[in-house]
Amino acid sequence: MLTLFLLTIFAIITGVIFAFKKLVRVHFLLMLSILFMGSVVVIKVYEQRFNLSFVPNALQVSSISYNEGEAWGFGPGGNEVGIRVYPLSEEIANQITEGGIEYFNSLPANRNKGVRREREVYGSWNETPIKEEKYWRQREGGSLGIYNYLCRYGFCIDVDEEIVKQSNAIINSPGNYYAYGRVGLIVVSPSEKLVIYMFSG
Repeated sequence: MLTLFLLTIFAIITGVIFAFKKLVRVHFLLMLSILFMGSVVVIKVYEQRFNLSFVPNALQVSSISYNEGEAWGFGPGGNEVGIRVYPLSEEIANQITEGGIEYFNSLPANRNKGVRREREVYGSWNETPIKEEKYWRQREGGSLGIYNYLCRYGFCIDVDEEIVKQSNAIINSPGNYYAYGRVGLIVVSPSEKLVIYMFSG
């Protein structure tokens, strides 16, 4: 895969050098503009697929309404913190309301892994309110807040106040469902028609 990527980059650079020598300046600049715009589109499509890949396909999520995150370093020793909010369709929300926790216990595995590979495999699903666990920073009384999860390792981000308020209500109210993955936490609220994915690690 890396070899293919490097060969592609080499081919593009070679093509640009050849075009620079052979094409009229206007045509060369037009070609560069097309290459640049094409690259931007490809990156945006990849980014959208990547962000959707943290939600099980069975929830049929197709867009993101809020996305905030930050990374400090990469690889071992690096840290990433973030939250994504996805709209949930009324049809799926109704199925969850009718099925309750059994809906999640019988979620099918992702069928089409080539198009949208699931990046998280979630453990057992539970009903909210979320009980304080090892994944949450200790709090001084009161209910859990999303910052107790996001900032547990000392790295933190600023989240929109309305998202904080809504997310805190969801994790502390009955009728919603959550599960931990290898990296993050997913919370599904059929009443608010939202899926929240948080990660800190």
